[in-house]
Amino acid sequence: MNGTMKCVVKTKPEPGALELQEKPIPQPAANEILVKVRAAAICGTDVHIRHWNDWTQKRMKPPVTIGHEFCGEVVELGADVKGVKVGDMISAESHLPCNVCSDCRRGNRHVCQHTGLLGVTRDGCFAEYVAIPADIAYVAPAGISYKTLAILEPFGQAVHAVMDYPVCGKNIAIVGCGPIGIMCVMVAKRMGAAKIIAVEPNAARGQLALENGADVLVDPMAVDPVDTIMGLTGGVGVDIAIEMSGSVIAEEQATRYIRPEGKFVVAGLPSEPFSFNLSEFAYKGITLHGAAARLLYETWEQTDSLLKQGLRLDHIVTHELPLERFSEGLDLMEQGRCGKCLLIP
Repeated sequence: MNGTMKCVVKTKPEPGALELQEKPIPQPAANEILVKVRAAAICGTDVHIRHWNDWTQKRMKPPVTIGHEFCGEVVELGADVKGVKVGDMISAESHLPCNVCSDCRRGNRHVCQHTGLLGVTRDGCFAEYVAIPADIAYVAPAGISYKTLAILEPFGQAVHAVMDYPVCGKNIAIVGCGPIGIMCVMVAKRMGAAKIIAVEPNAARGQLALENGADVLVDPMAVDPVDTIMGLTGGVGVDIAIEMSGSVIAEEQATRYIRPEGKFVVAGLPSEPFSFNLSEFAYKGITLHGAAARLLYETWEQTDSLLKQGLRLDHIVTHELPLERFSEGLDLMEQGRCGKCLLIP
């Protein structure tokens, strides 16, 4: 396809430096598809890119079109593409494993140390069109709205985190109820958790957690979360804590209200190291596990099953803005004043 398109570009390796630009529409390689973007969702990673934090500096070499959560219509196929056709509505994985390293060959592509990232190491989806490898596309079942499709990538993070360990009949603490934390609540509820305790200081997000299946809300700014959660569980503690806040204080507190032989699943990314009493952690036999992104591609199969059972995410989307107002959307995300914010090219 010929012509130009609007896109949001990280232009320089410094804070800020995000511009709306006109660039040529990308041409798909033999193994790629060209997608006309219907909606792209703003992620905390995009905020980090704007601030040019340490994580971004180690991975990104501007200029790069940003954005990695999206849905759209396939409009062109590379010569070698199979399993996807023009007209398909798709969402997509954002990680691009190398498929040849020892981790990938062991089936651990989600932790490939050489992985590329859509919108970080290659041009992403804050654009009218994006070219992606066909094998990361998820072809949607009929009847799924663009709002749900656009946020399946972060939903997959929630699916991975909750399904790391069996939650049916378990007491679960979900720490941090931003959009992905809310999604964790939804998945845990559907998977049969006995009691879901949402730990969240933001009143609006806490209310969303309750509306989406949490049984109890604990505001860690109003009460001691350790004492409160121990009380809610009869002095035993939760079976599983799922950390989505990225708060080092919340992470340390969670280590103290997990029951003996409990599980601590960490997906929130703190900006600094956190410390805890490792001796007590070992004495209690707690398992600490990082839930990195999505299992490739098991998580997408689980997500597909949940969608076919009727699960929908439209209500997680609270704002829709034209692509030109990307900066406003980044502000909403950074300030915690939205659920998910979509950019519409």
